[in-house]
Amino acid sequence: MPNQFHADIPAKVLTDVQQHLDAIKTALAPYLLSLTPDERKTMLRMADKTVAFVNKAADYATSTPAFVPAFVDLAELKQDTAGMAALTPLRQQCEQLALDLDSTVMVAGSEAYGNALTVYGNIKFLAKNKQPGAQAAYDDLSQRFPGRPTAAATAKAAARG
Repeated sequence: MPNQFHADIPAKVLTDVQQHLDAIKTALAPYLLSLTPDERKTMLRMADKTVAFVNKAADYATSTPAFVPAFVDLAELKQDTAGMAALTPLRQQCEQLALDLDSTVMVAGSEAYGNALTVYGNIKFLAKNKQPGAQAAYDDLSQRFPGRPTAAATAKAAARG
């Protein structure tokens, strides 16, 4: 796979973006809610057809107040609908940004990991061939290697048993 990530992002760009994100978060903070995982599980979910349904129901409720039960606050329904409509484009843009950031981090990480594996394999080869310094580097990296445990680590684990 060809190297896709090959840019040094200037520190000023990263700082500016972080400041803009902080400003966005601060500006929206009074209006945003945080839900627990359990609360999220119990919420009714909106999708494209549901949005159309909610908007149409709000239209009927507004044009014919007799359709609204006494326990439903029409002003709240209108406010919720307006809030949903106002925030949806922001959410969509943030989701796309998050997806693009995730993809870029994934590509950069994949490329870095692949190259690190190649370096690790070369160090392992050099350690077997008694290259000075290679054994110490191999021992250090093998403790950190996220793959299978080494034979020594497996033996230690079995001894502790």
